Amino acid sequence: MSPIKITIDQEYVENLINSRIDDLLNQDLSGITWSLDEFRKKCCGNKSKEWVALYIFSKFSDEITGTDGWLIPSQGRGSQNIIFAKAAKEWMEENRQRIDWRAKLPR
Repeated sequence: MSPIKITIDQEYVENLINSRIDDLLNQDLSGITWSLDEFRKKCCGNKSKEWVALYIFSKFSDEITGTDGWLIPSQGRGSQNIIFAKAAKEWMEENRQRIDWRAKLPR
């Protein structure tokens, strides 16, 4: 019994991969807002809402809120946090080393 040979068009595979990578890189987050759930899933390794509120929103409040910030905090019951996706994603990438990812919530 002889082995089966399969021929793959390398150029086609490379073009397919490159076009998919280009699509992913070109996803523009300008003008997009996220809910807290979207933010924690996309930028925080699916940490809990409470963890994100304590270790990111509270700890870095001076940097991430205000006129230059990416977070408009909830104003209490019935209102949502508004998170500007592009700026949040960029800030998280630049500051990921400052976040204590292993921190536990106080009991």
